[in-house]
Amino acid sequence: MIISSAPGSFMLFGEHAVLRGNHALMIAVNRRITLTLTPIPQNDIVIHSDLGDYNTTLDEIRVEKPFHYILQTLKDYLPSTGLHIQVTSAMSHTMGFGTSAAVVVAMLGGIMGLEGHLDKEVLFDQALKIVRAVQGIGSGADLAASIWGGVGLYRCDPFLYQKLEYRPQLYAVYTGYKTPTPEVIHLVNARFKDFPEELAILDQANDVITQTAAQHINNPLILGRLLNDGAGIMESYGVHTKEISSLLWRNRIQSHGIKLSGSGLGDCAVACVKNNFYPEDSMKISIADDGLIVEKC
Repeated sequence: MIISSAPGSFMLFGEHAVLRGNHALMIAVNRRITLTLTPIPQNDIVIHSDLGDYNTTLDEIRVEKPFHYILQTLKDYLPSTGLHIQVTSAMSHTMGFGTSAAVVVAMLGGIMGLEGHLDKEVLFDQALKIVRAVQGIGSGADLAASIWGGVGLYRCDPFLYQKLEYRPQLYAVYTGYKTPTPEVIHLVNARFKDFPEELAILDQANDVITQTAAQHINNPLILGRLLNDGAGIMESYGVHTKEISSLLWRNRIQSHGIKLSGSGLGDCAVACVKNNFYPEDSMKISIADDGLIVEKC
């Protein structure tokens, strides 16, 4: 039996620009998705989760919701035996926080652990292929955070995940809804289809903010200002609504700064704490120093 767990994550800076070769600043959150993989002698795949139960065989894997990320992982990285898979999550899949990436990392890490050849670099490359097979697109930033944990400056190509030693004091506020990432990316691409130069300028500004934040992540005043600047970039990408802007302005008064995390049009906003104040509807963010953990029992 293998117990494999991976933390969720969120993108503090770099949304959208990271898809076009720029940097993102990632934070692994101390809420994990845990998969217990028990080999069974039959050819069966049995999944138990709060989202429901699912049964299939190794010969008949079809990628279907709500277990599409697990099933795509099994399809692309077929185990040598049937499996009973128990899924436990400390996060809601509706709130973002990289739950899909954490599931893929935990699932793939568990299979590699069973096969006896866990390699995190190989795991990242394979996991990125799996996510892109399901979503059609993906930067890999949330995968890297789930694999290596902590706070990291990320770039896809050439690959970079530079772990930082700083510990910002942050909280998250849920906007109340979530728009699928591929849908938001499509809307942004359509918005700038005839204005590629404008998009390139926004991406460049986004990258400067991201790299500056990596240098000053332990300074709440600078970090807060950069969060507000990043929120302006996100609004320029077209991923704010009136309700989101209102939420940001309300929290901006009582924090050093706040912006959306993730592709936008929903998910969570992340704020830099001011005067140790956490709003009632907020979630204090605790950083997961460890990424993927695979234990053989």
